[in-house]
Amino acid sequence: MSDHSYQPSYSTRPTLRVDLAQIRANYDALKEIAGTAKIGASVKADAYGLGAVPVAKTLYGAGCRIFFVATAGEGKMLRDGVGPNAAIYVLNGPAPRDKGVLLGAKLKPVINSLEQAQYWASVARTVNEPPYTAIHIDTGMNRLGLSLTDVVELGRDKSLWSALNPEWVMSHLACAPDAENPMNKTQLKRFRKAAAQLPLTPLSLANTAGIYLGKPYHFQMVRPGIGLYGGVATNTPAQEVSKPVATLMAPILQVKYIQAGEPIGYNSTYIAPRDMRIAIVGAGYADGVPVSESNRGTAILHDEEVKIVGRVSMDLTIVDATDANLAVEVGGVVIFRGEHLETESKSAKTINYELLVRLGQRCRRDYWKPKKKEPEY
Repeated sequence: MSDHSYQPSYSTRPTLRVDLAQIRANYDALKEIAGTAKIGASVKADAYGLGAVPVAKTLYGAGCRIFFVATAGEGKMLRDGVGPNAAIYVLNGPAPRDKGVLLGAKLKPVINSLEQAQYWASVARTVNEPPYTAIHIDTGMNRLGLSLTDVVELGRDKSLWSALNPEWVMSHLACAPDAENPMNKTQLKRFRKAAAQLPLTPLSLANTAGIYLGKPYHFQMVRPGIGLYGGVATNTPAQEVSKPVATLMAPILQVKYIQAGEPIGYNSTYIAPRDMRIAIVGAGYADGVPVSESNRGTAILHDEEVKIVGRVSMDLTIVDATDANLAVEVGGVVIFRGEHLETESKSAKTINYELLVRLGQRCRRDYWKPKKKEPEY
């Protein structure tokens, strides 16, 4: 790990370092497991907080041509960033107020209900080149998606199917991180049965965790999200090929020496048990350090683990630097996330997804890009 010692020139603004080269490496590694299946990259929620456009451009450079976002607004931003040749699917589906954006940015709505199907068919019949769609079937998660009864009805309505012009039929796994959970096989069976009620169309079921369930779950496309961004996706991390890509670097703004018995932070939730040296760092819950890590979470200073003391505030976090072996000085850097994403998420009693998407927009973004291949002679 790099030396993060005192910097004579520093900013009070935290930095989010995103390793685009590792995102590409994660993509390549997941693609290897997925075999012949296409990769549809989930870049919703600003690519899980890391920057949808630079991430998607990196994946596009790696060969990815299919992307999934949640809303039409996300889709338009992505279209503006990656250009006309990528297929961009909107998972939340079409809605009347989004019609202009969907058509103008050539976005492909995912159809989640018969109501959405009928609405979008009415739109598609009025335009010269309506975008393709994807059909989403609910196979047991009871979130978005057509019921199995709705699927039968859609399969029988040739006119509706034709107007929608679906490119993909998809579903979403609820319990894929646990390979032994019987829900996985139940959903797989339901998905196959439902798809058989529809005209022959390429299928997609697996998220990152689903990729590790094996070939029966891969079909013609897999849709990784967290695995692209270095988060653990399954209950057996040793099998996984992804590595961390995001590091939150917070500058030390002040160093203080306090006496035993003194309080620290809002509501005095921490009382110094001894004479202490504390470092006040420039990142708080507005930047992605959860309040739930107050008095329990850790960060990294000079490759050493330091404890968060006191309540995390909006812009600041305080760490116990009493036992740090190297210099603790203004301008130095304290590290969150990175290799410690999983332990931090457990400490914060949340999931790695949430810790990533919470990364604040005011962080300076530092993107490490893949090296260009040297020409061969």
